[in-house]
Amino acid sequence: MPATVLIIANDKDVTAQLAESFNKKEFSVLTAHSGRQALAQAKTRMPDAIVLDSTAPRLSIKRLVRALRSDSHAILILLAQNPNRVDGVTNAQLVLPKATTPKKLSQRVRAALENRPPRELRAGNLTLNMERRRITRGSRSHKLTPKEFELLKLFMLCPGQLVTRRTLMKEIWRTDYLGDTRTLDVHMRWLREKIEDDPNKPRLLVTVRGEGYRLEVKEK
Repeated sequence: MPATVLIIANDKDVTAQLAESFNKKEFSVLTAHSGRQALAQAKTRMPDAIVLDSTAPRLSIKRLVRALRSDSHAILILLAQNPNRVDGVTNAQLVLPKATTPKKLSQRVRAALENRPPRELRAGNLTLNMERRRITRGSRSHKLTPKEFELLKLFMLCPGQLVTRRTLMKEIWRTDYLGDTRTLDVHMRWLREKIEDDPNKPRLLVTVRGEGYRLEVKEK
């Protein structure tokens, strides 16, 4: 199956040139000319890579990048006038000059895809598909929401270790405020419904009273 790339740019001529180059390299190409279109494509089509023209005048680049990183785990490539001075935009795997030729760009994207991290994360009998945000345990498989995915990924990266509520709120919700953590409790409940035999008596995502949670798994 060919890799899928999403091209986001206001300029339709630029989009067409890039799309033609990626098609020649046997990519499946998606295009978007607005932030709304981009987020819809990223969420429903789950591209392998996203190319974003950060010079596009009618796109809120900072907000769009944050939203894309929340909803998609595609490799993100920014095109910038000056790659050394990308104002406030982070979480991109590559930042390339806007003048990069379409041929060179498609080559860089191909190389980035070949060197990307493993597509699956495993802990005990849990398997997390990093691209499709799908958790599998035995014969059960569930699609995760973006927040559920980020939560479970964090636990699976450090099985058996305490993850405090403070850490979860800071890493997943980007806040240090602990006055109201009901949204965390709700998401933990949803996660347990997807991976536990009995969500009311969790044996995988266990509560460490007064501190946080721990993922208890038996390594194979």
